[in-house]
Amino acid sequence: MKSSPGAGISRRRFLQASCRASYWAGCLAVCGCAIPWPASASAQNYYAANRTRLLADFKGVCDGVRQYVAAAYPGVAAPAVAADAMVAFESMLPDMADLGGDANRNQLYLIQAGWLAAIHAAMKSHGRTAADSGRLFYDLNAMDIANTPSPELTARGEAFFTPQSRHSLVAWAQWSELRTYPGDWVGRAYVENGSGFDLGYDMLECGAVKLFKAQGMMDVAPYFCLNDFPRSRAEGTGLVRTGTLAQGAALCDFRYKKGRDVTQGWETETGRL
Repeated sequence: MKSSPGAGISRRRFLQASCRASYWAGCLAVCGCAIPWPASASAQNYYAANRTRLLADFKGVCDGVRQYVAAAYPGVAAPAVAADAMVAFESMLPDMADLGGDANRNQLYLIQAGWLAAIHAAMKSHGRTAADSGRLFYDLNAMDIANTPSPELTARGEAFFTPQSRHSLVAWAQWSELRTYPGDWVGRAYVENGSGFDLGYDMLECGAVKLFKAQGMMDVAPYFCLNDFPRSRAEGTGLVRTGTLAQGAALCDFRYKKGRDVTQGWETETGRL
């Protein structure tokens, strides 16, 4: 990746959320989508019950936003952007979709989509574009990956192709068709079909896109999807994708092959947006 606009900010894991501590608990995550377990809490109860934690997580993200904006856009009031993002996220929480809470592994990814929507709301109010917001989020994500220990990244990549992970993917896709939570993701799984990949899935509905649409932030939605590529590159899972729902495609076609070079990223994909 080329030098980023915010290359001068301090190196720390700005996007690390406390809810990642249970990453390996339960079934394996499959690029944001795994088998949710039944949960009894309503959306209102979940977001209300976890409000302090969710805001504390996002405050850490906003520390990165402040530093990034100060380094990349000297003419923009960086503290105000960070403060405005906090206000936007807090106001968004009560209206976020019910996914059943943390038992649903997609819950974290919906929250992260909320982070980007809130950041973009603040950036727009200070004269910045969706591309600016998307690049900020992409670079902070890349920094988060760069500061993750290599053994952890390798372990995630190896786990992704285990029989347990494959079974989880198929089972999740079958479960998703029930559409238990209207704001959730819905997918179709493919495993070793002889077409040049080890594991893949089509995303037919995207919870992140639903959130961005509800918030009137569809202009920034395609940039959220780009973060799948640096993560796949770091974990060695060999992602190739030709389109996404956020870009206006009929579906998101994720195809993974262990050890394959990931050639897509910000530079290759933003020209298509």
